[in-house]
Amino acid sequence: MSPHPLVDKILPILSAVRDDKEKLQRILHFLETEILPELEEEDDSIAIPPKFEALVRDIAQNISCGLICHLNMDTLETEEYPQNSEMDFWIDDEDEEGDEEDDEDEEDGEEDMPKYLQWKKVLSFEPLESSESFRIMENFARQLDNAKAQNTLLDILNRRKPFAHFNSYIHNSTYKEAWFAFKNNAYEQHVREIIYATLNERE
Repeated sequence: MSPHPLVDKILPILSAVRDDKEKLQRILHFLETEILPELEEEDDSIAIPPKFEALVRDIAQNISCGLICHLNMDTLETEEYPQNSEMDFWIDDEDEEGDEEDDEDEEDGEEDMPKYLQWKKVLSFEPLESSESFRIMENFARQLDNAKAQNTLLDILNRRKPFAHFNSYIHNSTYKEAWFAFKNNAYEQHVREIIYATLNERE
């Protein structure tokens, strides 16, 4: 007797098409692209406390827009800044000789100071490196069920200016929504991994 009644329904179908190479290839492709990734994702899933999980989507969206996101690990407050802007945002000249500020100026400086610099436990999330973004695009292309679209995207990624050409193709294709969902999921998983690693380091 089969361990699950659905197996009794699946096996006769496989038996019926066992001599049809095209149908078997379609079944195999479905299993490899739809079922196997889900199983791998379940095996590799990272569980973080619910209070941090609630922040994952917002943090992922911020870094995908090119922002650096700082997280207060104690209060769960976040603060975001455009990449490469923070060094100019807060400049401390107190080490320069002859540069003395009165109490009022010091108080004003503290008000302008980024909040995350005053936090005790801060976790920072930066936009992905180009190589990481490229890997996400490549993974998306490889999981497509349309061989022609898959080959086209992989070819694009091997040409000059892969990011621009990839986005141009996606935005004019039927895969636009699927790409955004795939990319968002990848960014969210990236954020979870950072939080998970940080929490484990501090235990």
